[in-house]
Amino acid sequence: MQWTDQIEALAAAVGSTAALVGLAAVIMQLRHLAEGLRSSARGATYGIGVQIKLILIEHPHLRPFFFDNTPTPPDHPDAGRIASLAELYCIYFQEIVEQSHNVSHVNRAAWESLVRSMYQSSPPIREQFERRLSWYSAELREAVEVLQRELASGE
Repeated sequence: MQWTDQIEALAAAVGSTAALVGLAAVIMQLRHLAEGLRSSARGATYGIGVQIKLILIEHPHLRPFFFDNTPTPPDHPDAGRIASLAELYCIYFQEIVEQSHNVSHVNRAAWESLVRSMYQSSPPIREQFERRLSWYSAELREAVEVLQRELASGE
């Protein structure tokens, strides 16, 4: 084997090694990027929850409509605000369903418990889903249909 053949073989080995190292670096960067995106999405989901809590802090008289199973009287002066807050909750639930695959099993169970509890304790949320279920993803619609059956059967 001539020295030029040896140099070509060495260059090929160095090139292959560099390509493998580069590929590993790209894979690591993609993993970090994916985790960053998941983290941002979870942050946005939590952000919606914070917005809802801030509204309820500003308007504590609305809490019974969301936590105490109190229906909204048709002539209630805040009927529009209650309906809008119910829509915001439903958007929040949509985000929870969309992001549930990005959280641990324990956190996913807590989110599912939140959605179940809020659905059961809030006539405005139930009304929003009854009127506008088609606005939401198939996955959320399925979850709501399960909750509707549970509520109807008294579970």
